[in-house]
Amino acid sequence: MRKKTHILVIDGEGLAREGLCALLRCDSTLLVEAVFDSARAALRARGLAPDIAIIDLPLAMKSGPQTILHVKQRWPHVAVLALAPSRAGELIEAARRAGADGYVLRNDQRAELFNALEALAQRRHYISASVLETPARGRLNGTAHRRGTDGAGMLTAREQEVVALIAEGYRTREMAQLLSLSHKTVERHRTNLMRKLGVRSATGVVAYALTHGYVGF
Repeated sequence: MRKKTHILVIDGEGLAREGLCALLRCDSTLLVEAVFDSARAALRARGLAPDIAIIDLPLAMKSGPQTILHVKQRWPHVAVLALAPSRAGELIEAARRAGADGYVLRNDQRAELFNALEALAQRRHYISASVLETPARGRLNGTAHRRGTDGAGMLTAREQEVVALIAEGYRTREMAQLLSLSHKTVERHRTNLMRKLGVRSATGVVAYALTHGYVGF
């Protein structure tokens, strides 16, 4: 018999939380529990020993990332999936700094949620396509004038995604999984973007990303 994955749903609001739990319980391989604040999560996590904690990020900037930090500091083995409102780039960045392992938007399809849970259960990071796209657009708009002057305006949309992932510390194999590309294709994008940027190492790519607003997924 397949071992069940223990899921802890933290915070969330009323019907939204109940709906999420009901959706998850449709999958017989998941054991789902729910708590409503980080203090109770601490007690429940100790007794339940969850594999994954889903933290529904509220619009208030502090409480969600603080809950992520609270869980990761005390139970580093627990993978954290941040469930964020749409167009919440700053909130997602705060969740990243707090140690979240995966990111899905509230308006993503249910398949995206279950794909994320499967990846986290296998100890892989996960970023939904909508999370990758939404912050990128805003940052591209804000930095277009700079890129137009240094040759980086020639980067394709996929190369820009690879720049961001390199800056976040992802390896080629992990990027291939996240982007649903082959290892060879990611390597080709990496080689092309480094040539366009005029850099020779990942360090150069990271330096470029930091100064051009790519970091923050």
